[in-house]
Amino acid sequence: MITFSRRRWRNGLISAIAAVGLFAWYTAYDVSLYQPAYLTGWLLLALIVLLTLYNGRKKLSMVPLGTAATWLQWHVYMGLLAVLTFAMHIEWSIPNGFLERLLALFFVAVAGSGLLGLYLSRRFARMLTRRTEEVVLERIPEFIANLRGEAEELVMTSAVETGSSSIADYYGNRLADFFAGPRNMRLHLQGSRRATFALMTDLNIMTRYLNDQEMVYADRLRRLVERKDQLDYAYALQSVLKGWLFVHLPATYGMILMILLHLLLVYSFGGAR
Repeated sequence: MITFSRRRWRNGLISAIAAVGLFAWYTAYDVSLYQPAYLTGWLLLALIVLLTLYNGRKKLSMVPLGTAATWLQWHVYMGLLAVLTFAMHIEWSIPNGFLERLLALFFVAVAGSGLLGLYLSRRFARMLTRRTEEVVLERIPEFIANLRGEAEELVMTSAVETGSSSIADYYGNRLADFFAGPRNMRLHLQGSRRATFALMTDLNIMTRYLNDQEMVYADRLRRLVERKDQLDYAYALQSVLKGWLFVHLPATYGMILMILLHLLLVYSFGGAR
C-alpha cells in the first residue's frame, strides 16, 4: 500500500515533470513563430474541463470511477498546472482589455479559493479529528435544540427537587443564550476554548455554594455544556469547509462562461493560425 506521503511525492514529481515539459513545449512553439497563446489557451481549457469533472465525480460517489482521495490529488496538481498555463497564456503580465481582465479575475478567484479550500480542508480536518466525533453539519442545529431541551428540563427539575433556584438562576444568566444556537464561531475557528472556559469557571465558582443534591444536577449540566461546546466547534469548522465552495463553484461556472465568450471573440476577430 502506498502511503499518503509517498503518493504526494510521486504525484508532485509527475506534476513537476509535466510543468517542465509544458514550458519546453511553449518555448518551442514560440520559437517556431506560431502563436503560443492558442496553444496555452486550449491546454488551459482542457485542464479546466478536467478540473470541473471533479465536482461531478463527488456527486456520483456510487459509480466506481476511482477513489475520492485519488481524484482530489489529481484535482490539486492539475489545478497547479492550470495556474502555470494561465500565467504563460497571459505572458506573465496583466491582460489588456476589459473582457480579458474580467476573465483573469474569475480565474484568480477560482484558483485563490481553491488554494484556500485546500488549506482549510487540511487544517480543519485535523482539528475536527482531535476534538469531535463525526457529525453531519445539517443535523447540528437539531442536536443543539435537543441539548437545550435537556438543559431546560434539568434546571426545572433541580429547582423542584432541591427547593433551590441557584442552578436555574445560573442557567438563565449565563447559559440560556449559549444553548440557544451555535456560538463562539470565531473563537472555535482559531482553536480557542476561551469562551467555554469562562462558562466552566463560573460554573465551578457556583458549585462551591451548592449542597450534595444540587451538585448532582450541576455535574449533569456541566456535561451538557461540554457536549454543546463540541457541537459548536464542529459547526464552526464544517460551516467554513462547506461555505468556501459557495465562492469556488459559482466562480468556476462563471469563468467557463467567460471562456466560451473569449473563444468566440478570439476566433471571430483574432485570426487564429
